[in-house]
Amino acid sequence: MSEDKQEGPSIGELIETRRFLGREFLAWLWFESEVFEERFSIEGFGECELHLEKQLTLESGPDFDQSREKEQSKLTGFAPSGTPEAREALRRGKLPTKAKIVVRRDEQDFALVLDADSLALSGVKIPALIKGEGEDPFYERIQLIEEIEGAIEALFRAFLVVRLDAAWAREVVPAMKAWIREEDDARPLESYRRTRGRLGERPSDVSEEPARAPRKSTTRALVVQKKAREG
Repeated sequence: MSEDKQEGPSIGELIETRRFLGREFLAWLWFESEVFEERFSIEGFGECELHLEKQLTLESGPDFDQSREKEQSKLTGFAPSGTPEAREALRRGKLPTKAKIVVRRDEQDFALVLDADSLALSGVKIPALIKGEGEDPFYERIQLIEEIEGAIEALFRAFLVVRLDAAWAREVVPAMKAWIREEDDARPLESYRRTRGRLGERPSDVSEEPARAPRKSTTRALVVQKKAREG
């Protein structure tokens, strides 16, 4: 008498149950951009500045959990990630599912929209092409697109290093919670800085900076400056 073989989860089910990783990645990227003042050193891409702007969607409840009613917040404007509404959505347990990301490397500006659930990029914008003698604009465009795609892939790999480390629950999550609540306690952030230095995912000079509380939103200050100029 043969035993019935138990079927494992389907590919679709595996994808659905792991979508949280993309949302955690986008939340972590948002966190890093504010804690480290938008400074990044990306493998294969170099030193740059990175921040979220213009559109941000946050959602509660994973797609595979049909028992929970989803709540969604769609924020737009110059810097929605710096608004009180964005921070309140995080406090209520929502995670970002889609955001526009702007990357500046030297004088080059890149922009894209990242879908956290699929990690798909859309609306990719690249710097103005440099029309040099003997250069083909088509190949230059392709190269720039590959560079920004490679940068996002490198950031996701860096996130996985942090996410799979034993320090994730012990040090990273408390630091992100302190950032979300905008606490003045510098200890969670300092512990996180040491973790990032140990994992080799941040320049050494960053991990050696003196302890300070998680900084207030960079983009929130940009909103104030923009309104002042318009006034």
